[in-house]
Amino acid sequence: MSERPAEAPGPHEELRRRWLSHAAAAFDLMFHPDHQPDLVSFDQRERRALELGCDLSAWLLQQHANADPHARPPDQAPPACPRCGQPARRVHPPERAPEERPLTTLTGEVRLLREQWRCTSCRVVFFPPGPEAGPGHGGLQPRCPAPGRAPGR
Repeated sequence: MSERPAEAPGPHEELRRRWLSHAAAAFDLMFHPDHQPDLVSFDQRERRALELGCDLSAWLLQQHANADPHARPPDQAPPACPRCGQPARRVHPPERAPEERPLTTLTGEVRLLREQWRCTSCRVVFFPPGPEAGPGHGGLQPRCPAPGRAPGR
């Protein structure tokens, strides 16, 4: 019986590996002996945990949003203009990397990679949000507190 060579990890496994590395770094920032003098009071511990949690949340949100197929829809299914509903055209050729769009979220700033589209009728340039996007809060959670502020203070 011959052994097959190990397959290269798929995108999901690679993303998991990167997540675990990111989470391990957060753990080290919280528990490393060199950082303990900065974490004496409960407020300091809570603040550090909240900062690390928000950082992890922002990382997950950014990775998940950038993996969304609507971030770069195929040419055969161009998104509809949000104003008039007509099919849009890419602003840049498909071989060019998508535009980076900074977005301030409840967990902090994330950088979304989104294809820009232009409506030839309305002349509006937009980033397609995807079919499920719409008005409303979308079930958002309470905002991560600003550094130095605990929740409710």
